[in-house]
Amino acid sequence: MRYAETDAMGVVYYANYFVWFEVARGAFCRAYGIDYQAIERDGTPLAVVEASCRYRAPARYGDRIVVRVRLTEFKRSLMRFDYEILHADTRQLLAEGWTRHVWITREGKPARCPESIRARLECIR
Repeated sequence: MRYAETDAMGVVYYANYFVWFEVARGAFCRAYGIDYQAIERDGTPLAVVEASCRYRAPARYGDRIVVRVRLTEFKRSLMRFDYEILHADTRQLLAEGWTRHVWITREGKPARCPESIRARLECIR
């Protein structure tokens, strides 16, 4: 844990958990060969429409964490990822949450998941 991620009490600031969700989601995409920057260039980005986090125990300065991510919902234009944040040494659950995403056009209208992405993700459901 970096000092800049904590508050005056040495506890991780709550919004950083959502940053860690995003980092894990990016790693998930890379693991499945999904080039998110290419998707955005093609005009169908994935917008976050809902997010939730339940804090179970504080992460503190100096702690090492593990973030687990899995795809739990996958529909025509919607995806949901679930996350667990664990203390790396004790495996204590520190937080759990989810994010829901919708594929959109450049104009911000809902769109279908690009076929190239759908093909890569169908195998893990």
